[in-house]
Amino acid sequence: MKMMFWVKVKTATAMLTVAVTAATLSAEPAAVQLWTSDLVSDAQAGKSSGKLGPITIVGARGGAFSGRVVVESTAPIKGLRGSAGSFSMEGTRIPPENVRVRYAVCFDGTWSRWRPQGLDILLESPPGEVAPYGRKVQAAVWVTVQVPKGAKPGLYKGSLKVQAVGLPAKTVPVELKVADWTVPDNQDFRTWVGMIQSPDSLALEYDVPLWSDKHWELIAKSFSHMKVVGCRIVFVPILCRTNFGNAESMVRWIPKGKNRFDYDFTIMEKYLDAAEKHLGKPKLVVFQVWDVYLTSRSLQRSVPFRDREEAKAIRQSLQGKGPRVTVVAPQTGKPEAEPFYLPPFEDPASMAMWRPLFAELRKRMRGRGLEKTMMLGMIADVEPTKEQTAFLQKASGGLQWAKHAHPGRLLGKPAVGNKLLHKIADLGYEAHVYGVGYQVNPDKGRHYGWRHPELVVRFARNGWPNMISDLQVRLLPMFNITGDQRGIGRVGADVWYVIKDKRGQRAGAAYHRYPEVLWRNLDIESWMLAPGPDGPVATARLENLREGVQLCEARIAIEKALLDPASKAKLGAKLAADCEALLNERQRAMWRTVWPVQADLDKEGVVRARNPIESLWTSWTKKDKSLPGFWDAAARKARRDAAAEGRTWFAASGWQARDEKLFTLAGEVERKLGAPGTMP
Repeated sequence: MKMMFWVKVKTATAMLTVAVTAATLSAEPAAVQLWTSDLVSDAQAGKSSGKLGPITIVGARGGAFSGRVVVESTAPIKGLRGSAGSFSMEGTRIPPENVRVRYAVCFDGTWSRWRPQGLDILLESPPGEVAPYGRKVQAAVWVTVQVPKGAKPGLYKGSLKVQAVGLPAKTVPVELKVADWTVPDNQDFRTWVGMIQSPDSLALEYDVPLWSDKHWELIAKSFSHMKVVGCRIVFVPILCRTNFGNAESMVRWIPKGKNRFDYDFTIMEKYLDAAEKHLGKPKLVVFQVWDVYLTSRSLQRSVPFRDREEAKAIRQSLQGKGPRVTVVAPQTGKPEAEPFYLPPFEDPASMAMWRPLFAELRKRMRGRGLEKTMMLGMIADVEPTKEQTAFLQKASGGLQWAKHAHPGRLLGKPAVGNKLLHKIADLGYEAHVYGVGYQVNPDKGRHYGWRHPELVVRFARNGWPNMISDLQVRLLPMFNITGDQRGIGRVGADVWYVIKDKRGQRAGAAYHRYPEVLWRNLDIESWMLAPGPDGPVATARLENLREGVQLCEARIAIEKALLDPASKAKLGAKLAADCEALLNERQRAMWRTVWPVQADLDKEGVVRARNPIESLWTSWTKKDKSLPGFWDAAARKARRDAAAEGRTWFAASGWQARDEKLFTLAGEVERKLGAPGTMP
């Protein structure tokens, strides 16, 4: 039986009525089961609820919230589709245009490395056929409601009509509880989500020319999906063939004689236009002016596992050469296919080429109101030399640097004036792997990563955001903002594997075309979007991340009030105590998904490592030398069993009631302190 991602996709004619057709490979009718699954349960776990109960969604004004029903069959599922009307409550309603229906399917079986698990891809049109994934045939219908900012709080009701060939029609009630609090605009989120958009990935996936009209449409779709989690970072490559996989530089260099250039900013300007229109006003724009091949240290450090010898050979051949850029051929006015190598930064002739470029960049960014968002990139485990740092510091007019690396150095340092690069230049943004800080037991003090002045976030490397459960993705931002990080970074948006091998299987990302700029195990091996038939689409993980960030914002709204003595006094003793108790309860519930023994968790305070479970294990190992090593078989099994038990507990622990209470208390806090927007 052939496994497939999707085949012919038909256009949905309605919104929330799901028609399910079961096909069989024999004369016997296929067994089709329909059951309700909440967002934190694993629809691919092999155990269904067996119940087709009401779909319950908990949310707040201004946010987007989802529910789902799972369709399971013994044979391929055909004709899946859905439709719905409005949600209503006592004469008021949420209109149909605020209700979105999508169809969750698995990544194709030919995907291998870092393939996300379960019903992850959210198709925007009904799939023509859903084929087996392993031993199962499953799909899910997602219902996402964008709650209007002016919606009245209360219980809204709708219905989901389900029918299948050979099965009687069924009607599934849908209940939406709207709390009396308003989620901030996503570009005002305090929780940092640093996602990376890849123009080259889209051009390769959909076989369209770079910067064609169709390409810009695809880029706009990616930005629109990224916007929902409050993404606020844009990367603009001044160099070509960087670790981000870009074949061309967005600024084209126009030769005007020896070591003299003009600059064509057309592509950069259009890219920033697209970002501002579909993503929102960027909070950080990183200009990529450096990569690892520009220093001899890359011959020993950050040498990739993949294509190792080729990468080393190319890096060796590039020693003594300068940064590579895309030039425009004077004869044709079109960009050259091969990169042009500028003189090294250390060359005395370089300043006359780079200083005018940065002056023009600043002018253009100033015109957009974005000059203060400018940073230089990108630093990995290998950093620019002292001479290169000094050159770019002078040429750029003192811009800060962005860094994606293993160790972290910025936390606790001044956000401005830290001079962490050779005591010459500032580090302004850091997504790091090692030494990530978490607070386990709130009774031992809370941490407020979201309010740190320095921009330090967690980089979950090695495809981790692809491989974890929906619940883990949902809690990912909360673990960080209650620790020492402002959120997460170096997360791929549309950076999925687009390069196919001879068998037609997905074997590499766009950046794998340039092995000399691979960063070993720091490459972007995650993607929160997926390739749909007509462009990038969202995933179940993205929607869980969105809801997780919205919950973070409610928590932050409460914590801001509790941290300010005057505001806390206005709340009154009872409301303040209720808020403290709920925040503590939520933090304990979050950590029980990592390790279900509360007595063990109560002994911990601040822990540090690469992720929550490793942080706990590191702390325990220091106290008990008899524990097995983190990667020993016994430890692996203990972690798997603990995570499974924790997820099961969380799903049955009343998590939606806790979410509703959090939103409700955030609303009470807001009203106590005055009109929205007046909070400290």
